[in-house]
Amino acid sequence: MRTIAIVNQKGGCGKTTTAINLAAVFAHRGLRTLLVDMDPQSHCATGLGVPDEQIKMSVGDALLKADSEDLDIASHVWEVAGNLDLLPSTMRLAGLEAPGGGLHELPDRDRRLAILLARLDDRYDRCLIDCPPAIGLLTFNALRASREALIPVETGFFSLRGAEKQWRTIRQLVERIGRPIACHLVPTLYNEDSALATDILAALRRQFAGLVIPVVVHEDEVVREATSFGQPVIEYAPQSRARDDLEKLADWLEDHPPHSGVQIEIVHGAGDRGRSGEMALTRSGEALQGLALSPPAGLGRAAELAHRIRGLKGRIDKRASDHDQHDEPTPGPSAPMPPVFGAIVMTRGVRFAHPAEANKHVFVAGDFNGWSATSTPLTFDEKFAMHVAVIEMPPGRYRYRLVVDGHWMADPHNQHKQVNDYGEFNSVVVVPDTQDAS
Repeated sequence: MRTIAIVNQKGGCGKTTTAINLAAVFAHRGLRTLLVDMDPQSHCATGLGVPDEQIKMSVGDALLKADSEDLDIASHVWEVAGNLDLLPSTMRLAGLEAPGGGLHELPDRDRRLAILLARLDDRYDRCLIDCPPAIGLLTFNALRASREALIPVETGFFSLRGAEKQWRTIRQLVERIGRPIACHLVPTLYNEDSALATDILAALRRQFAGLVIPVVVHEDEVVREATSFGQPVIEYAPQSRARDDLEKLADWLEDHPPHSGVQIEIVHGAGDRGRSGEMALTRSGEALQGLALSPPAGLGRAAELAHRIRGLKGRIDKRASDHDQHDEPTPGPSAPMPPVFGAIVMTRGVRFAHPAEANKHVFVAGDFNGWSATSTPLTFDEKFAMHVAVIEMPPGRYRYRLVVDGHWMADPHNQHKQVNDYGEFNSVVVVPDTQDAS
């Protein structure tokens, strides 16, 4: 069974759409295909017309029983079309990777999906895994179970930064896994009439030479329409350009099995980078050392857009700083204005602040609340477009993570981090004892 993880932390890049429709194309070609939804948002079920309320057993239940003889695969898998099965998820999946959630406590917690798929190896020809939009235990399980990874990259300005971030993250995970993973970037949501999109596609191909699949998935309204009807594009609009793009993507993958693709592997000894254990790209054994990962210069309109965004961010940060002036920072010599976001120790408690839209649900979980994913919400401040909570804490050192729409993550605005038991990061905040400080 050929297993491919589809991964990107950035939302709106076409990750789930790619997973659903690529799986449907494989199935239409007569390949027995399994689509595994590792995203707690359960969008694969929605996109394939599976009612959420009828999902009684999910991939989360299967992960916990992966090595049990009592596991009834048929009760977990939905047959959504000929040759196409879905192993769905639910919001309960988000709690599994938290301490006390069940998965976190298992000694092989990062291999549960690999164990499960090994039991299904003779049932399917292809397996696609839709990863969550966060790097955590669920994504690590997906990569451990895969020999390939596809990174859908939207042809917008932030895709350059997002692609770089994804590549760095996968390099780090592969280093822990200790075996090669063939990895490719897939340009998505491409508008050929947009000069900006054209510039960015060219920049991506320069920046990640040899890594970008030479197939572009165009932006097409029929994709959104198909999703709303719970159908893959191949059924909803068989004559569409979107279907043609996906067929070409499937063709390319079939012509490039994992052993011939670009792989990330661990290279020991001196090379162009000169450090033992440095990651390098290889194609059929030929090193492609020294790949630049910073966005290239000369993007034209993209660079101009970046300048505008930086200016806008500066204005937002200033407004947010003005909003926080009523809070006094922890006493100290010439105490500066605290940062806007992150965990900030104030005289009346620790203020947690995270930039996010009003429709996001943001919680903080940590040592101070028993790592509960839902007991400590951050309230949305409409004026300053951020979620905020102030929590009273006695002096001490506290580990914590943010939970954004069910996804666990380290606080990106707190540089103080600690590696946890399964190689991810917990954020750390220290509340000083003011009596000792005096």
